[in-house]
Amino acid sequence: MNSLGLMNAWLLTALGKTLMSVNALFHVFSSERDSAPQEVGLLFENSEIGRIYGGSDGASICFSFNSISSCDLGEYGRQDVFCVSGEPYFSDVVGRRLVSASLVQSLAEDAVVGVVLSFDNGFCLSILNLGDELFVYDDIPEEIVISEGVRLVSVS
Repeated sequence: MNSLGLMNAWLLTALGKTLMSVNALFHVFSSERDSAPQEVGLLFENSEIGRIYGGSDGASICFSFNSISSCDLGEYGRQDVFCVSGEPYFSDVVGRRLVSASLVQSLAEDAVVGVVLSFDNGFCLSILNLGDELFVYDDIPEEIVISEGVRLVSVS
């Protein structure tokens, strides 16, 4: 099964379950953490951690069950794992039940570039690969919807 098929299957098993925690991999240089994560790991109750990361093509989103791990980059800094459950965009959805999920299709890139997760409190978590970096939003900004030609494909 390819990465998207695996993510789709995992999301189907996560529907109706509570998001327990979120970890993310960030580049750190001179003790300054980048604002955009390199990878995001989501843990739903009674599920494996799902790892979302950008594809090698710089546009698509990928998924695996491999754990997120830190890495020393020598003179270029480090990649470190942080618990981001209490940070903006995540704090409103951790502890909430997943009610729907959609894949984000970009007509401009002709690829699936992200995922939108909707929770029982009305909040959303959107994770997008835009230009080889992951960006996290509650709702996808209108300018991205227009410029990327975004179409949401419901997971079912």
